Amino acid sequence: MLDKLKGYFSGTDLSYKDVTALLIPVIIDQFFLVSFNFINTAMISSSGTAAISAVNMVGTLNVFMVQLFAAMGLGGTVLISQAYGRKAWRKISENCLGAIYGAFFIASLLTIVVLVFHKQVLGLLFGDAEQAVLNNAEIYLTGILISYPMQAIVEGTNGSLRGVGRTRSSLKLSLLMNSIYIVMNFIFVFGLQQGVLGLVISLNISRFAAMIFAFVMIYLHRDIFHLRLPDFLHVKLQNILHVITVSIPFAAETMFFNGGKIIVQTLIVSLGTNVIATNAIGTSWVQMSEIIPAAMQTALVPIVGQCIGRKNIQDARKLTKSFVIAGSVSLLATDLLMLPFFHLGMKLFNPPAEILPNIFQIILIALVMHPITWSISFILPSALRAAGDAKFTTTVSLISMWVVRVGIGYLVGIVLGFGLPGIFFVMTVEWGFRGSIFLLRYRGDKWHQKEVL
Repeated sequence: MLDKLKGYFSGTDLSYKDVTALLIPVIIDQFFLVSFNFINTAMISSSGTAAISAVNMVGTLNVFMVQLFAAMGLGGTVLISQAYGRKAWRKISENCLGAIYGAFFIASLLTIVVLVFHKQVLGLLFGDAEQAVLNNAEIYLTGILISYPMQAIVEGTNGSLRGVGRTRSSLKLSLLMNSIYIVMNFIFVFGLQQGVLGLVISLNISRFAAMIFAFVMIYLHRDIFHLRLPDFLHVKLQNILHVITVSIPFAAETMFFNGGKIIVQTLIVSLGTNVIATNAIGTSWVQMSEIIPAAMQTALVPIVGQCIGRKNIQDARKLTKSFVIAGSVSLLATDLLMLPFFHLGMKLFNPPAEILPNIFQIILIALVMHPITWSISFILPSALRAAGDAKFTTTVSLISMWVVRVGIGYLVGIVLGFGLPGIFFVMTVEWGFRGSIFLLRYRGDKWHQKEVL
């Protein structure tokens, strides 16, 4: 059995040990990231449904904005992994610094713009929410915006480390950031009863510490990145622009995808505070089962990138197929294992009794649809992007999001009156629609014939 598993996750150029060395640290990283979101929602639940709703609403907007500069890290991973596969050492150093400083520049610009217009942004997106929710949302949004330039440096560093296969170092950086955040939350949210303000203070302390550690981590790995100390002070604009150019499809896809999610969120806001809280708690629970496949989604980028760099299409195809199948098996197994602990888990959130059946309904929808649609929708396109086929995935995601998730979601959830369960079900159907198109693309040859390095 073990020999079959080793064969399943190995290729001609990448051994089972190489693949697991990349994957396992990312799984641990993803576990702490999702657990952090789960605990975050549970912690703030003591401040009431208005606080839960505010954190969830701004959290959706936060994901949208963070992914704009996080795309720089992902673009850096693609470029660095392909350069690493080809042993183009100078390209590695140029793309590493391009990813880090590019992410910082975009995050800083985003922070300034949204800070200036934050009241208008909240009013436009969540104007139908209760005033208590909007007050908490304003505090939370301002706090996370301040943290963006610091977090951008961490994202660029993590993307660079993953590109050269140093996922263990990336894990250390993420663990430090999230551990400090959780400890600070216990102090400011539980101990000092600061509510949403406590989350904001904890967030910025943890991001500042992680930013300092990110620079230390890059310096410690300067040999593998072929970096010298003067390189940090003399970054070429053309290197930043090159990484930005490669990252544009990633950023565009994320912007359209999460933009659609924000619009869906506004539909949910119109259904009331309890429904927002139901969505927040249900989503936090569902994301726990996505830990392993989400890690596979991240780890597959440097794995396929290195295969493409070596011109080894056979390994890229085989490992992609293995990851997609393993992701589906993982989702089914985890969903089934978590289901008996539903009532115990809900005690962490302390939701009103009347919304428990609706939360359970969302979890059951995920249980059925997860293993069928999630892997082909999220893991498979990672391989396409790593090979440089990001424009295709962006186009498909754009059309799928707006036509299916937003258009049909509005029809089913609002017009036909199926509410949050209807909107959530349409979302899972959209995964399958989008994933089916990616699957057809993967079976052809166009996806691995791009040139980005």
